[in-house]
Amino acid sequence: MRCVASVGARRGAAVAVASPKSVSGVAACRPRVGLGSSASRFSSGEGVATRVSNGGTVFAMRHRAKRHHLSRPSDQRKALMRSLTTELLRHGRIKTTKQKAKAIIEHVDKVITWAKQASKLEGAGAEHKRNLARSFLYDSELVSNIFDEAAERYEDRPGGYTRITPTASRKGDNAEMVYIELV
Repeated sequence: MRCVASVGARRGAAVAVASPKSVSGVAACRPRVGLGSSASRFSSGEGVATRVSNGGTVFAMRHRAKRHHLSRPSDQRKALMRSLTTELLRHGRIKTTKQKAKAIIEHVDKVITWAKQASKLEGAGAEHKRNLARSFLYDSELVSNIFDEAAERYEDRPGGYTRITPTASRKGDNAEMVYIELV
């Protein structure tokens, strides 16, 4: 269904589009504004872009986009986080890049927090926390060890179960290397 006002409209001009609820063929047209037209907020810059003190322009807010992407697709990134978390909890200390170390902190803290919560729960609640950890970590025997030891080791600590210590940069690409260890 087309609106009469849209016939013969030139490129870049405001175009009217028929409403999907209109009954007759020519009823209820609403104007559609193209991005390049003068009526668009994008062309004038009002309300969309913001000037910052260094002269740059910020166009959009990154709401809920706080994630370490590590230049990988999501499936590879999740597998990397799971394997690094498993190895850190198994060995207590691993050497990795600074960005990867910062990315796994939240996962390690989450698993240890599940272990602490399970020690205070009984029955199905405690088993649920164990199942959450089993679904994330690659080693089910490791989950049993963590859930037995973490409650006593970290009972007085409200969070921050890891420490990052810088070390020499990696040869070849000069990446910042760190040791991440359990406190």
